[in-house]
Amino acid sequence: MPAERRRLLFVGWVLFVTCSQLLLFVVPSLETVVFHLVWVSMSIVYGIQGWSTRRTAVVLIAVALVTGTALGEFVTRGSAGWDELAEVPLMALVFLAMVWHVRRRAAALAEIQGLVERERRAQDLKELFVRTCSHEMRTPITVARCYAEMVQNELPGPQGKEDLDVVLDELDRLGRLAGRLLVLADAYESTEFDRGPVDLGSLLRRTLQRWRPASDRDWFVDAPSVLVEGDESRIEAALDALVENAVKFTGVGDAITLRCRATRDGAVIEVEDTGIGFARSRADDENGLPSPSYRSGTGLGLAIVRAVVERHGGGLTVDSERPTGSLLRMRLPPHPPGGGAGH
Repeated sequence: MPAERRRLLFVGWVLFVTCSQLLLFVVPSLETVVFHLVWVSMSIVYGIQGWSTRRTAVVLIAVALVTGTALGEFVTRGSAGWDELAEVPLMALVFLAMVWHVRRRAAALAEIQGLVERERRAQDLKELFVRTCSHEMRTPITVARCYAEMVQNELPGPQGKEDLDVVLDELDRLGRLAGRLLVLADAYESTEFDRGPVDLGSLLRRTLQRWRPASDRDWFVDAPSVLVEGDESRIEAALDALVENAVKFTGVGDAITLRCRATRDGAVIEVEDTGIGFARSRADDENGLPSPSYRSGTGLGLAIVRAVVERHGGGLTVDSERPTGSLLRMRLPPHPPGGGAGH
């Protein structure tokens, strides 16, 4: 609350107390009502403003003296018994208990806000680290790949070329990893969140057209026109990650199906395959080591999907109870949190 409004509120309350006490000289029968209104109003104003310890003590003493004096006047006149004066210390104790509760709550909220701020700073540092590492990795990877290709072209024997094929494959993996790190960092970058209408059906059909020539699978699509609001490029990146996951854990002759449908809470995108299954892809082999299919991934694909859908206010679920194949589902609300146009 601005300082000027706080001052006006406090002055208004002081005038209310003054007028209440003057009213007692005109209508003495209102003594009980006025007494409790003064104490209750003081508690309300304190709850709104949160006075300092010094002001709290001064106001408490002043109200106790004013109300106690007025009450004592009625006692001396015979309008009330002496036991009525006990209400003053009792109301003071009630007020002090309220003050203790309010300050304890304020301290707890301040601690929570501090934790949230530290978490936000840690997240910012993590995103900065990921983004910086990704940019710094790309240049040496590109240079190393160029030199490896040059050496490969000059080698006379096949063995050396095969060895350099391994080097080039690993450099390509590092390049894809750097790209995925950038996508993951971008998924959490709110300043670049570009909202707009997204036709999920059209997006699924475009994705199928891009992936079908590169992967020998049986592709199916069930993509009616379903509109949501969101960042189309990020949703497309998340969908690509799900499709890549399906391609990775399937082989020739397996089927991959892309679906979308409208729901009561927005829309759902599903990527289903008939491969080895999400759970089995993470199972250990007979030597106790992760399966080769799992070792071939970077583990960032689903992290990208989860980051994107969470930024849109949705969620990612994996059907792990299926006997074969995998079914991954993205839930998207009709409007991402925050509303409005892009930031």
